[in-house]
Amino acid sequence: MALKSVCGSAAAAALLLLAGCTGVTPPAPITPAPSATPVTPVAATPADPLPLADLAAFSGVVSLNAGSNCSGTLIDTGATAGPAYVLTNGHCIGDVGRSPQTTTHELDWFGTAEFLAAEGNLDATLSVDVVKLEYSTMRHTDTGIVRLDATLGELEDLGIRPVKIADAEPLAGQDVVNVGVPVQDLDQEEWVLRRGDCTLGAQHTLIEGRWLWFDAWSNDCPGIIQGSSGSPVLSVDTDGNPTGVVAMINTTTWGGTAANGGACSMNHPCEVTADGASMVEETSYAQSVAGLGKCFDDAGVFRTGGACPLPDSSVWAETGGGTFQGGDVPDATGATPQVSLVGRTAGTVRTALVPLGDGSACTSATTYASAEPQELPEAAGEWDLVGAKISVDLPETEGRFLFCAVSGNDYAGAASVLFDVDRTPPIFAAAADVEDIGGGTMIVRPHLVPPEIQTVRFTWGAPDEVDCDDPTTFQDFFIVPLTLEASDLPATYCLYGLDSAGNATDVTRIEIPGK
Repeated sequence: MALKSVCGSAAAAALLLLAGCTGVTPPAPITPAPSATPVTPVAATPADPLPLADLAAFSGVVSLNAGSNCSGTLIDTGATAGPAYVLTNGHCIGDVGRSPQTTTHELDWFGTAEFLAAEGNLDATLSVDVVKLEYSTMRHTDTGIVRLDATLGELEDLGIRPVKIADAEPLAGQDVVNVGVPVQDLDQEEWVLRRGDCTLGAQHTLIEGRWLWFDAWSNDCPGIIQGSSGSPVLSVDTDGNPTGVVAMINTTTWGGTAANGGACSMNHPCEVTADGASMVEETSYAQSVAGLGKCFDDAGVFRTGGACPLPDSSVWAETGGGTFQGGDVPDATGATPQVSLVGRTAGTVRTALVPLGDGSACTSATTYASAEPQELPEAAGEWDLVGAKISVDLPETEGRFLFCAVSGNDYAGAASVLFDVDRTPPIFAAAADVEDIGGGTMIVRPHLVPPEIQTVRFTWGAPDEVDCDDPTTFQDFFIVPLTLEASDLPATYCLYGLDSAGNATDVTRIEIPGK
């Protein structure tokens, strides 16, 4: 997804760079069809820095470093003696690495929340330690709440103004303000609060990679880039002061393009409609937070249950989902369609595989009307979880599907596992760069264009000896590009690409002459 964890995105970028590949603006394939040339994505331009005169009004917006560079909001719980909490995205505090359906509670955590990061004022910021991950999930909502090492009153005494969470949903077409601390492609001294005036579109169900989110507001907020995640979308009064957090930025299609394939994959979120799921370019999305103020008791302490609308999970998939060709055909990694279900109590679960529809099927009792109960036995684990592996019989018809699992009648806590059946070959031809680094040595670097060219397989040898007609003899390409010494040349290098589902391109043959 755009705006994801710095660690995750940096690691992925590093792998591509080490491989001599680029996943954002890949080189043109050697023998492309006219429609197969990758399109350079349009990057969002950062919004203007927040004027220093407005700093007091928006002093509750923080630069949050608690596992990734994100933004967040100090919540006005109404209890000055209670803990200080920051509202942000689940993906900002570790959920990218957790199961897409699980929910994390009361975990000791780390990091800092930095207040007052204004342009020209970075020597006067206020940094407060993060001590607890109170709640975090990316299951149906991308929401996280962290506790700071301070009370709300202590921060208010320092001049920080917390912001209330809106009780009700805003209206489509409403004018709002977004304030956050974006960092992508900016020098550290430019990591300051930035303000954008924007308008809400409509609410949508989104899918992005393994995740399914409800009630996300499309919007035209400017400058949404990495670091904007978790930044509040605010209603303001006639004087421009924030009156409530109505949503928080969690993803965007800026920086991605449907022409490069991979719609609905990481960094390419899709809106779910009656006609399926489709990516809308140059659009950002903000996760609804309306009503989350009910998750804090009179003492200002975070609590789930009761009137708190945040979801929990009684059963979820630790592994499972993804893109396959249908049936039991493995994906590009060799994995077969299955789900590893776990839960917090032993017993039975009911499961169903259904078309994606509007994305809500797993939370409906009717989905399981004819489902047979399956045992969820005890399983050894650090958290005394229970578990079962269930094979998924995917259809061979292209489309998106939900594997649903419910424990008892806890439909709100059901698992929603996304599967995509893709039987279409990649839209790009397999290709590689051949670089002469001197002394007769050649470096061969295949192109990766995830998820359309997710991995590459290759072979090479003397032109009159290598067999490029039998792809089963090819080897997997990993990180290190192929180095050919002068004594290896001339050579023939052949490769083909695989998308995430394991669909293959044709074999591309590259002749490398000797000196």
